[in-house]
Amino acid sequence: MWHDRRVDWVTLVGTVLGAVLGVGATLTGEHLRWRRTVRDSRLQDRRALYVDCLVTLRRAHEAMRLAADENHADQQTRAARVRQAFQASGCDEARERLVLTATDDVAAAIDASYHSLRRVREALAAGCTLESEEYHAARQVHGDATRAARVVLRQDLAGLEP
Repeated sequence: MWHDRRVDWVTLVGTVLGAVLGVGATLTGEHLRWRRTVRDSRLQDRRALYVDCLVTLRRAHEAMRLAADENHADQQTRAARVRQAFQASGCDEARERLVLTATDDVAAAIDASYHSLRRVREALAAGCTLESEEYHAARQVHGDATRAARVVLRQDLAGLEP
């Protein structure tokens, strides 16, 4: 009789232990899947945000170049068109979306690219031609800042990849 009760307890403990291990393994697996999904989602969101910002900055530059290259009646009209092209590009909004959620180094890199693009804007608005030394110097600084930003963005994305 005592032996039968011991067998009952061993069976009960084995069943409970098996259930606990099974539930624990299931919960652990679900947690790992959830973390992977969150990480993948964060990576995709961040990648899209970075690409959107860089592309918007590039489009702003191209729009300003086109505006500066148009035939204008006077310098004030040219300056206004260059500034309108910059404003209409959406780079202010793209930069703000990125800076709001970015790490400090990413925000600093994008800010450097953005502010160098504003210097390009001011050079073109001041009357510099696309062939001028002033424009080429501003364009070089912007290109360098943007290339440096790409390095920082890639490093940040690499940190999120599995």
